[in-house]
Amino acid sequence: MENPHQKSKDEAINIALIHHHINNNTPSGVKIREAFQSAFPSEQMFISTVESGATRSTHYDLKLKFSDNPDDLKTVEFKGSKHFKPIDSSKHPWVNGVQFYNGTGSKFSIGQKYARDFYDTMLDEIIEQLPVLTPKPSYDVWAKDAFKQNKPSSPFICEIKNKGYKGKYLCDCRKKFNKNFTVSDVDLITLIEEVQSIANEALGCKDYWLQIHGNIDDPEAFHVKWSAKVPMPEIQEVEQVISKSNCDINFKLICADGTNFSAKLRWGYGQCISNIRVDIK
Repeated sequence: MENPHQKSKDEAINIALIHHHINNNTPSGVKIREAFQSAFPSEQMFISTVESGATRSTHYDLKLKFSDNPDDLKTVEFKGSKHFKPIDSSKHPWVNGVQFYNGTGSKFSIGQKYARDFYDTMLDEIIEQLPVLTPKPSYDVWAKDAFKQNKPSSPFICEIKNKGYKGKYLCDCRKKFNKNFTVSDVDLITLIEEVQSIANEALGCKDYWLQIHGNIDDPEAFHVKWSAKVPMPEIQEVEQVISKSNCDINFKLICADGTNFSAKLRWGYGQCISNIRVDIK
């Protein structure tokens, strides 16, 4: 499997290439424009692309400019593959992406439960084993850093990072905790409601989807497909999936139309130092 971090870097490079080819009307840019016209024959052709860059609050990669009106912009989510292969129209346009939502675990009740349980059952063991000399903070202080989507800043977690980042111990702690972490039926029902709401918002921000498979620099060596806004199907079932590695907590979400999604509860910035995130794909 491809490294998700590398896929994210490759995606950023390809987005820059999309801007270059479209705005300079290169042969590749012409092909991408013609694909838009073919997908939306009754719609106006866009003038240019506007660089914006996806963030965890915007949920899109670039914008299309349709007139001189600065407000006349539409958002685009790009998903690509380096492999020159036909694009399967029967699958969702994000199928080759890293995820369509990556956010702090504090937005989910299951993330808050996970953090509380980890604090109560694992932190004292970690303090003793490393050992950690900085006094143990209250849960609220610890959780603020644990949910931060950036490198840790509190003295307590920074000391844990400095002493355990490159070692195997913290990874084993995470696996040990994950193996015993369980959720109730009520937790799962709440997860459905929260994922539905957040996924609706994340997908609703994307006016168009652009898929490109292959080498964007060579118009003869890539497939391209535009898609309209994709609504989030209604989620009807969810189940916790046992991970073989015990590195993450995985959930399978089953929608009314038969679509399957996955939600992953995981740690960022190395082992169990910080931070707790939820990915939806």
